[in-house]
Amino acid sequence: MENRLNLKNLEYVCSLMKDILNVSFHVLDKKGTLIIDISPNESFNPLYPSKQSFFRQVFRREEKRSPGPTIRSTPFYETVFFIPIGNLGTVILGPVLSSRPTQVLIDELISSYGKKEMEESLRKYYHSLPVINRSKLIQVSKLFYFLYHKKIEDQDIIAPEMQMDNQLIDEKMCNKHMLEIHQNSSFHHDPIAEKKVYQYIMDGHKEKLLPYWKAFKENTSFDFGKLSKKNEVRNQKNLSIATITLATRAAISGGLHPEIAYSLGDSFIQDLEELQDIEDIHLFTENILYEFASRVEKAKRENHSRPIFQCKNYIYKHIYEPLSLQSIAEHLNMSPKYLSNLFKKEVGIPISEYIQQTKIEEAKKLMTFGEHSLSDIHALLNFTDQSYFTKVFKKYTGITPKEFRKKPVSFL
Repeated sequence: MENRLNLKNLEYVCSLMKDILNVSFHVLDKKGTLIIDISPNESFNPLYPSKQSFFRQVFRREEKRSPGPTIRSTPFYETVFFIPIGNLGTVILGPVLSSRPTQVLIDELISSYGKKEMEESLRKYYHSLPVINRSKLIQVSKLFYFLYHKKIEDQDIIAPEMQMDNQLIDEKMCNKHMLEIHQNSSFHHDPIAEKKVYQYIMDGHKEKLLPYWKAFKENTSFDFGKLSKKNEVRNQKNLSIATITLATRAAISGGLHPEIAYSLGDSFIQDLEELQDIEDIHLFTENILYEFASRVEKAKRENHSRPIFQCKNYIYKHIYEPLSLQSIAEHLNMSPKYLSNLFKKEVGIPISEYIQQTKIEEAKKLMTFGEHSLSDIHALLNFTDQSYFTKVFKKYTGITPKEFRKKPVSFL
């Protein structure tokens, strides 16, 4: 095959494959310089100053060169394939998408990187990228490698980052959640951890959701259900459909309009059926959970004026600290009387009652998801004593904390 190892032939093969797949092909030399650029369009990721800088970045991430093809996921949800071609350098197939990022995820990227001025170009970029499942791209990589080297199998292609390398995900938080889930599963099996995922959706806490979900899915202390015995892709789709159904219900419980939630759920299931790769299904499911949590967070924010949204958010974040109308008003730079009147007008109850309700909801989570004693819980939430805690708990739930703890774990 020596006669094929020249730049002209390589460019010809890349051009043919571009016409067949509508995918970009690039070739970098040994120094990482772009020497062949064959793209269906001129679009490149606007978060990089140039196309060359994009490839220098992804090429530099290949710290240990593999003799065979390698899959990489960028921090921006793109997938690229590296295919070494002898002394000519490396063919890069992509970037492509395994599933179309939701609008919420694009907005999050814009917000996280402070690139509001790039909103339109970034949106156009993501819509210009082809959506191709991973298994098809693996076959293309195998063909390229065969043309210039030898026949290889799927397992010979290295995928060091099968999960998206998302800079928005805090790995320390993910490890913390993994430990927490492992501890819970030893006592309660997986429903406890799974219920907490949907609690995050109901609360609209998207920043906590994805690390916990990743840790939950990676946990090996229990087996996930088998909903299709003959086909693993079908099994994963069925599990994802069940996840979408529960996420839809959690979003409605969190305040998202039922018609919007059900329409989203139906649309997600239809899109899910188009996927044929297990990793694509996993990534798509993460996007769905994030979308629902973001929609709930937005709905909660829009239901009240900015001061009341900030007030409720402050109460949630400081629920383990002593809270009073005076301290909250000082934090918001408002007069206590004005805040009290505005809160009662918009929420319908006094701020002191809302604080109590929020504490009881947090107590329920501590009893459901942890191993805290009742005395620990009342102390953590700054109740004066356990009898007062029991009295307030019964006021809002109709049962005592001990009775609540005896109830079986159930889903939303």
